[in-house]
Order: sequence, then C-alpha cells, then structure tokens
Amino acid sequence: MGLKSSLTVDLDELPLDQAETLRRLVDEAQFFTLTENPPNPPTPDGFQYTITVEAETATHTIHTSDTSAPEELRPLLQELSQMARSQRKP
Repeated sequence: MGLKSSLTVDLDELPLDQAETLRRLVDEAQFFTLTENPPNPPTPDGFQYTITVEAETATHTIHTSDTSAPEELRPLLQELSQMARSQRKP
C-alpha cells in the first residue's frame, strides 16, 4: 500500500486566478464527458486518482491512473497534484 493523499477544493475559497485556472482545466478536459473507469491494477510506483467535480447542475467522478489518464486530463491532474503537495508542506 502506498502513500495516500486527499484534496478538497472549493473554488469559492480560492484566489480568483487559481479558481479560473481550475475551471478552465476542467472545461478543457471535457471532464463531464469522461468515462468513469474503475481503477486499473496498481503499477509499481504509479499513482491512482479518483476525481469528483461538483457543479451546480451535475456531479461526476472518474477513476484513472498515471498510465491510463487521457491526455486532455493530464493538465488538471498536474494542477491538482501540485495543490495537494503544497497542502502537505508544514
């Protein structure tokens, strides 16, 4: 079992530029059209992601990994991973 990390983001609580960046990345990834795939079998040193986006009219969750994430989702994964890492710093 590897390192677990969790991040909850409320766009209303973020600086405007950071909230806009996340909105743009969700839109560019076409997040609400992505298939909710079950997690892939773990790969050595790989990361598994479960991402849920709640909007005013919809909620959507996807499961993906470093190796199976669609190309259009990767910028969002990078941004969220960076936010999670910065949250862990003392």
